[in-house]
Amino acid sequence: MEINKTRTIFEFVLILSGTLLTLIFLSISKLYWILDPGWFIKLVLSFFIGSVVSGAVGMLIEARSRVGGIFLLAVFLPFAYSFSTNGFLRIDGIVLGLAQGGYLTYYSVVNNRFDRLAQYLRRLIKIFLVFILLYLLIQFISINVAMDLSKGIPQFGLISSSESFKVVVLIGIICAVCFLLMKTVYGIRAYDVFIYGPSRSGKTLLLLAFYNHFINYLKGHEEEFIMSDTNDERLKIENMLVEIESGRLPKSNLRTDLAIYLLSGKKNFKPVSMTLVDYGGEHTRDFKPAHFKDIVEELSKRFNILEQIMEQNIGNIGYITNLRDNYRDDFAASVDKVTFAHIYKRFERAGKILFLVDGDHVVSYNDDGKNELIKLFGHYSKIIKLYGSEKSYAIVVTKIDQYRDLSPILEDSPEAKEIELNLYNLFCEIPTFKEIVNMAYQAHIHLYTISVDATMRPINTAEETEVKRKTLKINPWRVEEIEHFSL
Repeated sequence: MEINKTRTIFEFVLILSGTLLTLIFLSISKLYWILDPGWFIKLVLSFFIGSVVSGAVGMLIEARSRVGGIFLLAVFLPFAYSFSTNGFLRIDGIVLGLAQGGYLTYYSVVNNRFDRLAQYLRRLIKIFLVFILLYLLIQFISINVAMDLSKGIPQFGLISSSESFKVVVLIGIICAVCFLLMKTVYGIRAYDVFIYGPSRSGKTLLLLAFYNHFINYLKGHEEEFIMSDTNDERLKIENMLVEIESGRLPKSNLRTDLAIYLLSGKKNFKPVSMTLVDYGGEHTRDFKPAHFKDIVEELSKRFNILEQIMEQNIGNIGYITNLRDNYRDDFAASVDKVTFAHIYKRFERAGKILFLVDGDHVVSYNDDGKNELIKLFGHYSKIIKLYGSEKSYAIVVTKIDQYRDLSPILEDSPEAKEIELNLYNLFCEIPTFKEIVNMAYQAHIHLYTISVDATMRPINTAEETEVKRKTLKINPWRVEEIEHFSL
């Protein structure tokens, strides 16, 4: 479920405001579009319009970028119509612009990189608006100077106050459209998903469920980085699958263990990837840019690597593998710092982030569970504030089979959605979660409840826990909802 749907109203208001401002702008500045400024200016403006319209259509493909695409069409189609009726639109400029925007759309779709498309469009539109502003000012001056010269008085002081006011209004509208542009036009690295959660929050089993999906449906493969003082083999995906098949739960990571898993595949023709970092330590609380910079600086000195190179590559599994293989002693001494830097960089790069919440905290809500959730949601809210609204977030409550018997509840049934709504209402009693709800007015934030094995039932005794360990399989419940959000 989407946490706060009132954001949709806010987006509608932004689109409507952009449309009205554009129509007012074109109405007030109509006089300036009747003149013939020459073929070059017409060509440039036509190119801008064609490129933006073509790119906006591309943004409609990705759900997270769709509002920005609608906004751009609402603003630039009136420009195209107005220019065409005034003979201001050149076919060659439009064709060049459509080709340019079409190429960038193709690149964004094939690589699932709508952040690149949005970045290009924002820059292009700013240039377009500055170009328009300069053109209007030049035309305004030339028209009024010509009027004064006809009277033999080449002075600007005779310009009427109404004309001056119109120019001020036009400048104000351009500034307002720039502001709306920053609020609506953005895209994400839609292919890059990062799963983040504390120890014992169900990361391992969720990883195995996603691994099955990538292999079976996305023509996928995995890449692992594993470092353990005891046994690297037990953290490999194939060995954890064997444990599940043998009726044993994979063991939790030790404090000194570090495992990074990257699942890669293709959905139709678009690349998708999912990263999960499994680490036994609690080292990721201080998510601040200054702290990240200090860590990178310290690592660059320890490994004798340029700070810029370290910062650019620390988010890549292959780079961390090389550090481990080439600087074994130094790496072992700084594994916690490497892990923090990697996680920070994965957050920075990811377009979609899954925050895991241990379902055991829901079961023990009236004991110590609420206090744990207060701290956890407070940590997550700080991360959302740090990385901003140009990402999509999902709060995923795992082990929901501990909370409810899922055997009679279908995944897409009203009862399943009611569970999510009940947990949402429960979480709204927590101030730090309410802070996340407030941030959902601008950021896309969802709440999901899942189980890796829906055949399990709530347990109350140690004996039932042991039975569950021996019978647990990968039978996902509503994990498909996470797949829809993520992929």
